[in-house]
Amino acid sequence: MINKLNLLLFVLFFSPLFHSVVDEDPLPSLGDYSSASISLSGEYNMGRLWLAMYRGSTKEHSDPLMRTYLEDLIYRLSETSEVRDRRFEFIILEDKTINAFAAPGGIIGINLGMFLNTQKEGELASVMCHELAHLSQRHFARSQNRNSPLANALMILGSIAVAAASRNPEAILIAPAAMQQMSINYTRSNEKEADRIGFNNLVKAGFNPDDMTMMFQRMQDKYQNEDSEQFSYLMTHPLPSERLTDMRIRADSLEKASKDNYRDNLDFYFMQKRAEVWAEKDTEKLVIKYKKDSKSQINNTSLAAKYGLSLALKQTNNFEEGFSILRELIREIPNNLVLESSLMELHVAAENYYEAISLGKNILEIHDNNYAASILLADAYIEDGQSEVAEKLLKDLAKERQTDPNIWYKLAEAQGLSGNILELHRSRAEFFILTGRHDAAVFQLKEALSLSQNLFEVRESIIRRLEQIFAAKRALSELS
Repeated sequence: MINKLNLLLFVLFFSPLFHSVVDEDPLPSLGDYSSASISLSGEYNMGRLWLAMYRGSTKEHSDPLMRTYLEDLIYRLSETSEVRDRRFEFIILEDKTINAFAAPGGIIGINLGMFLNTQKEGELASVMCHELAHLSQRHFARSQNRNSPLANALMILGSIAVAAASRNPEAILIAPAAMQQMSINYTRSNEKEADRIGFNNLVKAGFNPDDMTMMFQRMQDKYQNEDSEQFSYLMTHPLPSERLTDMRIRADSLEKASKDNYRDNLDFYFMQKRAEVWAEKDTEKLVIKYKKDSKSQINNTSLAAKYGLSLALKQTNNFEEGFSILRELIREIPNNLVLESSLMELHVAAENYYEAISLGKNILEIHDNNYAASILLADAYIEDGQSEVAEKLLKDLAKERQTDPNIWYKLAEAQGLSGNILELHRSRAEFFILTGRHDAAVFQLKEALSLSQNLFEVRESIIRRLEQIFAAKRALSELS
């Protein structure tokens, strides 16, 4: 068994299959056997393996504005955290339940239900700080079997990969179950440690110390009084009363600043509305609600209601009123990237592609490589019949974000429309690799190989990619 595990480890560490750049781990071990056995590089590679299989069995939310917001929040929080390796990967799940997780190697996952069930940014940030603490203290590595932590870790992750690679119909159940098992492995002391370190991070980042207590207290109250299945987070992160007491004591021990001095980003409330519009199928109901809420005194709630109204009006194709409201918001809150990107989005929906492209170019001149603006601009180019321009834009974005399947998916679309069929197959292959579908990736690469003819460098690149996939599949097969 050890030889098989070593074979998989070799493939993970030395193959660029998952686009990982494995540097020599510059950090000392934490002084315990498990940490020494699973290095930071090892966690990074295993996490990317797990994520590919997980993406293949879940519904990922590809909203570029929400992804940009979440990335900005996590990187901002990481600056005051104890996380050393900040090569994060983000996944937003189309799930109304309350859940978030941190997987080995800097993977941060969040359900849309977290946006639907938090009242201000500090509450969401408190959950993210808790998850960052799990990463910084390497609780996954420390929770493994002390006699053979590496084997235990690889068996958990390898079982997911084997199931998916063999097209096991139960693979869709295995990935979330393994993720839940990772969380359950965290001990009570791990959770209390994550509370303490996460709380310190929250305060250092400028949020209200009471936000963590309020968030977990409200979650606990709802968990006890409502359908517990809606609270996946508390199923994997048990919250006994003494932990809530500890949080409250920490918050009470600090000298509180003025309420206005704590961070509470308006963009969070905009993201809430995007989640609400996604979750609510009765758009007319939202229109009525947002019109009522927008008439209250001017604050984050009323501004967000106006923004939500513009989104709901877009859903009903009432573009004229949507533009009016969004432009009024931009006058009230100038230079807000969410609002400017949303105006691009509305122009694309209304088929005003020239306006969307002009606005996107202006945004990127100031905010180079902004993710949301780049994706929306690519969409505008594609819809306007400028697929070659979209292809170039997305290729540049893919170089910066090689592990984002959404970019490869859109790039393949642009290449198909522009008639670049060879590169279409290669981009599709990258998408399938990142979503754990190796057989589909092999098929696409073989199609690309048949079209490469005398393009020797391209052929060599395709052949190397195929060899990497075959090596990984052999290792996974040996592991099983």
